[in-house]
Amino acid sequence: MDFLKKAIIDKILEHNKISLFFHEVPDFDALGACHAMRRYIKDIHPEKEVQIIGLDVLDESFAKNFFEFDKKHIPNSFVADSLGIILDVANEQRIWTNRHKYCKELIRIDHHPQVESIAQIEWIDTTYPATCEMVGELLLEWNAQYLTSMTAMFLYAGIVTDTNRFLYLTTKPSTFLLVSKLLATNFDRQKINDAIYLKTLKEAKFDSYVIRQVKFINEYKFAYAILARNSFEKYNVELRMSMVHVLNNIRGLEVWMTIYYDETIRSWRGSLRSRNLPINHLAEKYHGGGHKLAAGFTLRNFAEAKKICNDVIDYLKHVFLETEK
Repeated sequence: MDFLKKAIIDKILEHNKISLFFHEVPDFDALGACHAMRRYIKDIHPEKEVQIIGLDVLDESFAKNFFEFDKKHIPNSFVADSLGIILDVANEQRIWTNRHKYCKELIRIDHHPQVESIAQIEWIDTTYPATCEMVGELLLEWNAQYLTSMTAMFLYAGIVTDTNRFLYLTTKPSTFLLVSKLLATNFDRQKINDAIYLKTLKEAKFDSYVIRQVKFINEYKFAYAILARNSFEKYNVELRMSMVHVLNNIRGLEVWMTIYYDETIRSWRGSLRSRNLPINHLAEKYHGGGHKLAAGFTLRNFAEAKKICNDVIDYLKHVFLETEK
C-alpha cells in the first residue's frame, strides 16, 4: 500500500464522524463513490457516523431509482465535528452545498486534472477513468473481506458510466482487474443496467429534440446544441442535465457541445466533449473544468453562449491551421 492510501485510511481511523461530499449535478461516479465509501466504513467500523452531505437538498431524480437518498438534514454541528472526504470533484466551487469548509480536516479523492488544492490530503490521479476505481482500489487494499455486494455494486455503477461501458481509452487493464473483483461479489448487474440505460418514452422524445437543435460547423468538425430554457418542462423531463451524450457518436465530429438552463442555480450551463483534442482549458474560461476530453462550464449570462461557441471555433481553426503546416 502506498503512502497516500495509508494516510487516507489512518485519517479515517482517527475520526468517529465523517462527512462525504460530491459535485453539483452528480453522476453515478460521484454518488457511487460516496455510497460505497459510506457503506464500507460502516461495515468495517459500525461505531463511526458517516453521512453524505446534501442528499436532503438534491432533486430525487438524481437517485435514478438506484441510490438511497436519506432526506434527513445533517446539521453543521455534525459537519464541524467531522473529517470531510470530497469525492470526484475537480474544483472547489463545484462541491455541492459548499459545507465542506466547516470540517475539521479534508481529504480529496479525484481523477480530474488538478486545478487547485482543496484538502490537507489529496489523492489526485488522472490516469484513473473513474473515482470509483480509485475508491475500490483503496477499499480492497484496506481490507478486501469487507467488500460486500452492495458496496461493489455502487463502485461498478461509477466505473461503467465514467468509462462509457469501457469504451473510453482511459480504461486500463487494471480497471478490468478491479471490476472482476467487484463482479465476484455477485451483485445484480441488471439492476444497474436498468437504472443507467432504460429511459421513458418522453426521455427518448427529448433526445430527438436535442438532435433537432444541433448546429453543424462542418469546416471545423464542430457541433453544438442550445436547448430552449423551457425545453425540459415542455417534454416533462425531470432530470436536468447537459444531454451532451446524445451527440457522442456522430461521425465526423471532433468537438461537440450542449448548453441548457439549470433552474437549480438559475444559470446557463454546458458540457464540452472531444474525440482527441484537449478542451478542458476552454471550459475553465467559463467557470468550469474537467477532463482533457470532457468538461463542463457555467455561463454568467446567455450572451456568453455565443462567446464560448466562437472560442471553440477559433481554437479548432488554429489547430487545423497548425496541422496543415
